[in-house]
Amino acid sequence: MDDLIPIEKVIKENVRVKALENQGFIIKPERIDEYLEEFKNRTTRLPKEDYWKEKRVLITGISGFAGSHLAEQLLDLGCKVHGTIRRHAVPMHENIEHLRGKIKLHEADITSAERIFRVFEQIQPNAVFHLAAESFVPTSFREPARVITNNIVGTIKIFEAARRFDDELESVHVACSSEQYGLVNPSEVPVIEDLKINPFRPRSVYGITKCATEQIAWLYHEAYDVPSIITRGFNHAGPRRGIQFVTSVIHRQIVEILNKQRDYFVVGNPNAIRDFTHVKDTVNAYILLSEKRNYAEPYNVCSGKGITIADYIELARNIFNISVKVYVDSSRIRPSEVPLLIGRNDKIINHTGWQPVRSIIDIIKEGVKYFQEHPEQLGIEAH
Repeated sequence: MDDLIPIEKVIKENVRVKALENQGFIIKPERIDEYLEEFKNRTTRLPKEDYWKEKRVLITGISGFAGSHLAEQLLDLGCKVHGTIRRHAVPMHENIEHLRGKIKLHEADITSAERIFRVFEQIQPNAVFHLAAESFVPTSFREPARVITNNIVGTIKIFEAARRFDDELESVHVACSSEQYGLVNPSEVPVIEDLKINPFRPRSVYGITKCATEQIAWLYHEAYDVPSIITRGFNHAGPRRGIQFVTSVIHRQIVEILNKQRDYFVVGNPNAIRDFTHVKDTVNAYILLSEKRNYAEPYNVCSGKGITIADYIELARNIFNISVKVYVDSSRIRPSEVPLLIGRNDKIINHTGWQPVRSIIDIIKEGVKYFQEHPEQLGIEAH
């Protein structure tokens, strides 16, 4: 407790953030009813089952957070779903355990050309969703060389395989990131896909690898006509999110507080503003864009609204009627922080009819419920 700072001493006011709030781009707990009103009767376009039925689909990183949700939706559409997984000493992949027997798994290191080529040759995929990446930003500060190798070299191997086994290939989706935008000037928010207006200024090795991932996808389309689909996903959250990510850090602590296992919150930077989208909405966007096949064109996948981490906690406390104190652990703050990321989603809405239909309340409630149902993941420190 000696190293923890009461959150009240760390909260900062920002004039531009206040202006964004007045423009409706910031979610505030005290105005949550206005925000939720926007979700009433909102609908989104869904993928066409007759397009996806019986398609052979490969998901790299299928056992991850987004990969597992994507697999569920593709199965519902009637796809034959394959996925790559990394070899582990103990073959446990909890996120996809409930899908055993419905999906075909292939052990593969995506940086191994020989193995990836063999997987492509076996499957002859109609669609690829490339999600395999080291996605936790702090890891890219601790192990930059490994993250670069996995995220960039792995992507090259996927696209080399795609151009060699492309007879029936209709799309190769790459899950890029809002971290590519990085240090966004407050006057540039909310960000759009035009790099003349919102250039890339990544603030982490992870962000750099995602800039490279996008450029690889673009280049292979231009040079080899690989059918590249590019998304720049902002923060997505919901059930099965890794315990080290901020929403799960908060959701787990809520469960521990409700269980009387702890009596205070601990977080990193409470002033960071992020644009959260429910993972089910995010993977729906991936599928719709792959179906639309507007190749090598980047799309933000985001809610269009941001919230400070401090207000995310406040909202969660209100939902569960929790009144405990909140502290900041400075050791959890990144060496090079991205203070503000909110995206515009007009482009994807206009092109596909997609919209986020699940609110931040859904994200919090479902995230908490997941950890209530998985108590074995409580009581673990995550940084």
